[in-house]
Amino acid sequence: MSPGKKIRIKRLFKDGRALIVALDHGRRHGPIPGIEDMASTLEKVLEGRPDAVMLTPAMIQRYHELLSNVFVVARIDGTGTTRSQDETDDRLISSVARAVYSGADAVSVMIYPGSRNESMLWEKLARVVEEAEPLGIPVMAEVVPKPPVFTSVDAEVVAYGARIAAELGADIVKTVYASDFSIVTKKTPVPVVVLGASKAPLSEVLSKVEEAVKSGAAGAAIGRNIFQHESPDRVVKALMEIIHGGASHLEVLKKYSLS
Repeated sequence: MSPGKKIRIKRLFKDGRALIVALDHGRRHGPIPGIEDMASTLEKVLEGRPDAVMLTPAMIQRYHELLSNVFVVARIDGTGTTRSQDETDDRLISSVARAVYSGADAVSVMIYPGSRNESMLWEKLARVVEEAEPLGIPVMAEVVPKPPVFTSVDAEVVAYGARIAAELGADIVKTVYASDFSIVTKKTPVPVVVLGASKAPLSEVLSKVEEAVKSGAAGAAIGRNIFQHESPDRVVKALMEIIHGGASHLEVLKKYSLS
C-alpha cells in the first residue's frame, strides 16, 4: 500500500472506525426528499461533524467550499438508475483522476453479487483499483447481493461478496447488515462498514449500527436515514457516539431527543 493511501485511510479511520454520510443518491433516485437543496442538507449534516461524506464528483465540485474540513468520498458510478431497465447495470460516470481533481480523498463503486451484471461489475471494481493505486486513492466497494442468485441474504452471503471485493483490491467494503455479522468481519481482511439501506425507524437503524460495531464493523455509511430526518445533525452526533464512543442506541436516542 502506498504512503498516500495509508495517510488517507488513517485520516478516515482515525481510531479504526468512521461514519460516512452518503449523499450520492441523486445519481440513482433524482431529487428525493432531503437532497433537493444539497447545500442546505450538507450544512446540516456537517454540523454533526461526521468523519466523511460521499457525493458524486459533480456535486463535490459544485459544493467544494463546504467540504474543506471533511473527508470526501466520490461515488464514480451510477448509470443504473431506479427508473432504468436494470438498476444493476451500473457503469462508471467518472474516472478516478476526475474525482481527485474534484477534491475527493477516496472513491466508491457499486457491486451487485448475484445479479445478471455481476461479472461486469467485478471487472469495473478491478479496473478502478488499478487506476486508483498509483494515485494513492482508497477504493470503497459497496457490495449488495441481489436476485436472481440471492433471493435472501444472510451473513455467509454478505461475507461471500465482501471477501471477493477485498480479493479484487477494495480497501473498504460497504455492505448490508445481517445477523451474526462477525462472520463477515472475520472473513474480510479490510474495514467493513454497514449501509443504512431504505428508510427505517431511527431506533432500528441505530441499533443495527451498534450491533455491527460490536461484531467488528469499522463503522457505517448511511444516507436516507440521516438526510431525511428532521434533524440530520443530531442523527450524525448520535451515530458518532455509537461508532466512536461505544454508546448504546438507547442512550443516544434519549440524549439527543430523537425519534
